Amino acid sequence: MLTAEHNVDIHDGKQQHSDTVNLNESDINIDISDALSEKEKVKFTVHTKTKLSLFQESEFSVTRQHEEFIWLHDRYNENEEYAGLIIPPVPPRPDFDSSRAKLQKLSDSEGSLTREEYEKMKQELEAEYLAMFKKTVSMHEVFLQRLAAHPILRNDNNFRVFLEYKEDLSVRGKNAKEQISGFFKTLTKTADEVLLANQKETDDFFERQKQFLLAYNAKIKDTTAAADKATRAQKNVADTYIKLSSGLNTLSTTDKSDLTKYCLLLADFFEKARKLESRIQSDTDLKLSDTLRYYMRDSKAALDLMYRRSRCLADFETANKNLDRARTKNKDIPQAETAQQNIKTKFETISSKAKDELNDFKTRRVQMFRKNLIEFTELQIKHTKAQIQMINGFIQQSDTLE
Repeated sequence: MLTAEHNVDIHDGKQQHSDTVNLNESDINIDISDALSEKEKVKFTVHTKTKLSLFQESEFSVTRQHEEFIWLHDRYNENEEYAGLIIPPVPPRPDFDSSRAKLQKLSDSEGSLTREEYEKMKQELEAEYLAMFKKTVSMHEVFLQRLAAHPILRNDNNFRVFLEYKEDLSVRGKNAKEQISGFFKTLTKTADEVLLANQKETDDFFERQKQFLLAYNAKIKDTTAAADKATRAQKNVADTYIKLSSGLNTLSTTDKSDLTKYCLLLADFFEKARKLESRIQSDTDLKLSDTLRYYMRDSKAALDLMYRRSRCLADFETANKNLDRARTKNKDIPQAETAQQNIKTKFETISSKAKDELNDFKTRRVQMFRKNLIEFTELQIKHTKAQIQMINGFIQQSDTLE
């Protein structure tokens, strides 16, 4: 199942996050047209159609790996020109180790399972792997589409290179020095989080946004964990139905009494229940858990914007104090005025852009949640009707056996 190379039809049942990314078809359209999973990496074929003049061709494709997506995200994150913008969250690293571990565990226990149990559990793992693969592809695609839809981020030269440069970008992993530097950046970011929580905000808009985002991000983390727990429970129920169905089938072949037909009927009922429960679990994961997980990361990106503005505000306050001291001492006043004016301009620019970004974040978030929760509710109603029909069918068939 999970071989060294695994080519997947990524269009069938693909994630729907991209539905909420508004791309002007006359400008640029980006999709991941193909993906190849190897043992330690996934190669994505990024396909672009565009009429923008900054590109040399109107249609082209390149092959990219996850590390190159991280590289692109870092280029945006480290560019001070984008300090007032919400940088779309970097897509999660492809991780199929859990699926491989489950397959290995299943292979090790093959001797203790019936052939029917083994095949059904293997099918469940294959479906789980395929769903995970498609979600991984979708998250990378959405990242690029978010960048392409943004009127400023889309014009970045690194974005153009990522989409158009045919060769490998030669992105390497971080060396020890860079890892240490990243560690200190994490400490600085933690300090920024403390600063944001305790900083006195003079702008009512940003104060409201700060309180909302801090509470929202914490609550959506808890809700995502609860949704994941629910889908794991649904998966366990489906796996239990496999054992019940297999056990009843085995019993029907060994017991030649009048109970045999009831055992076969029950075995068929649990097999149908298993398939339905798997569909319920898959839809819950797609429409609920994935929506929550995406906006857990996106709200963190919005908080990162607030941290950058908070740091700039602190620098502005420091520049004001330095200017006051310079005037008191009547020393280095021009330099202090220049520094204060520069940081004031930077802070005002970040604040102006941040207001638009945070308002857009609210609109985008509400639209996506509304769409996916309506679809999730409709699917729940559909599955409930199917369950009722299945139970009624079982009762009717049971009555005919009496």
